[in-house]
Amino acid sequence: MDRTDARVAVEVELPRDVLDDSEVPELGSELRRLWAIEQVRRHRLGVGRAAEVAEMPRAAFMQLLGEHGVPVIDYPVEDLREELGLLGNR
Repeated sequence: MDRTDARVAVEVELPRDVLDDSEVPELGSELRRLWAIEQVRRHRLGVGRAAEVAEMPRAAFMQLLGEHGVPVIDYPVEDLREELGLLGNR
């Protein structure tokens, strides 16, 4: 089974007075995107998989991550220095 075939429905209740009726149709997609962003922030999903979950093209999701202050490339500085040092020794 393709992993995109297995889905879980989640019900969220919000007070009526904090939501305009015009926002309801887009709310599910927005919540899916925000959840995917948070999973990248917490290192639970990679950017590619999170873009799939958010149902967005990868480039658009990467831009959305930037808008939310989540680095697209989250590579520790020490690891980068080590790799650059290895490249310099070639």
